[in-house]
Amino acid sequence: MKNYDLIIIGAGPAGVSAGVYAKNFGINCLVIGETSGGTINTAYKVENYPGIFNITGKELGEKMEQHLNHLEVPIAKERVNKILPDGDQFKVVSEQNEYQTKTIILALGTEAKKIEVKNNDKFEQKGVSYCSKNCVSLFKQKNIVIVGGANAAVMGAVMLAEEAEKIYLVYRKDKLRADDLWVKRVEELKNIETIYNANVTEVNGKDWLEEVILDNGKKIEASGLIIEAGSVPNTVLLQDLGIVTNEFGFIKVDEAQKTNVAGIFAAGDITTNSNNFRQVVTAVSEGAIATLEVFKFLNNKK
Repeated sequence: MKNYDLIIIGAGPAGVSAGVYAKNFGINCLVIGETSGGTINTAYKVENYPGIFNITGKELGEKMEQHLNHLEVPIAKERVNKILPDGDQFKVVSEQNEYQTKTIILALGTEAKKIEVKNNDKFEQKGVSYCSKNCVSLFKQKNIVIVGGANAAVMGAVMLAEEAEKIYLVYRKDKLRADDLWVKRVEELKNIETIYNANVTEVNGKDWLEEVILDNGKKIEASGLIIEAGSVPNTVLLQDLGIVTNEFGFIKVDEAQKTNVAGIFAAGDITTNSNNFRQVVTAVSEGAIATLEVFKFLNNKK
């Protein structure tokens, strides 16, 4: 079993930042994550990261992995199944290996939030999706319904409008909450119709999705329903650790990114920090701060 001073679980912006700073501090670390870049890979464009613009989320994720490779920070592209206390250390169990570590940074990120829609399960992968980015080729010259009003939904509408016949952007409130840049782009595109104060309640079809029904009685002929209704934290790995979360499942941390468990830190979208402003730039900041605190923790134990 390989031993490390620090294992970073998650290879999104927070995890990559933590890995970069661990290398700078001379910490023997391992980054574990199935996909470098995390959920940033699903972003159509990243326009708000200082110094980098006009880049897709996937491209930014690739650059992050390249940075770790350049610094020779080891990356294990594995899924972690369990984290267990092991004396005064921790055991991290993946599908392929077991590791021992003195400290952990949890950079688990979030996953797409599902909504209750009648017949939804029947049409998953048959017209119903939780990510706009993977759907471009499926819906050329077709009608699509996108659920949501934040950046992911609005950016998805702009991206798919380049290929789709018509986009219906359905939002449960009376005003989109995406950045002004993206709201303006939606308003400028003639093949996007925004429907406010509405929710999708049912989907129908035969072998593929054909109809989307809203709670205002409107029925829309569509070949695709893309649900971009926000995200929820990945907390399945916390069960054996006793880590405190808030009522929504996000890990409670202090200003130093410490959890309530000594030796375990958390960074990025999974935490309650940065005023809940879950952006690439805040995730990167939290990853750096968490690693500084790991450095202090390890040196205090010597």
